[in-house]
Amino acid sequence: MSDKKPQRRVSKQAVITLVTVDNPKRTGSLAYARYALYDTGMTVEEYVAAGGRSGDIHYDVESGHITLA
Repeated sequence: MSDKKPQRRVSKQAVITLVTVDNPKRTGSLAYARYALYDTGMTVEEYVAAGGRSGDIHYDVESGHITLA
């Protein structure tokens, strides 16, 4: 049995709020570029349309960098 937590689905209409304003990702990485796409008030759907990935959302929520409402 895997220790990996099952990921729940996130509503496309959930609104993103930045908790960590300064980009916590490694400078120059693809994750850094995708984190820069976040904007407080945008929806998950808007983030993905801008080039973000749902996996980043799950990771950043778990890490406390963003919240969803």
